[in-house]
Amino acid sequence: MEASAVTGLRTELVAALAASTDRLRSTIRGELDKGITLEAGRQLQFEIDDFFFGITLCANEESILPGEWLDGALPKDWFDRAEQAEVDWNAIIIEELCPWFAGCWQAVGGPGAFSPAYLFFHLRPQEQYDLEGRRWVSFGT
Repeated sequence: MEASAVTGLRTELVAALAASTDRLRSTIRGELDKGITLEAGRQLQFEIDDFFFGITLCANEESILPGEWLDGALPKDWFDRAEQAEVDWNAIIIEELCPWFAGCWQAVGGPGAFSPAYLFFHLRPQEQYDLEGRRWVSFGT
């Protein structure tokens, strides 16, 4: 794996996320404006599909970003080039997607309405990304 390949892929990913920022902020803002009701003792959580990167608001199961949105935002050959370069593209996506989502959450005032709030991957619900602290926390199995 070449460092330049990782850098180039990461740069393209960051650009794709930046191009989707207004869309994500608008959707989160809309959900906050509609009102979100949590069951007693629950915290606000967003779930990411491990395969297509769709993001769902767990409290009402509303889609925040539909499945395959990221695939449509990236250059068509992004995943193929990552595979050819033997880059762990999933790790790059996780490293960039979670802080980006947290930034959008904070920008629309999410922490003022719900604190704490978390983002997690469907297949790893015990590991959740704290949207305020911008760090991973473990919740046991």
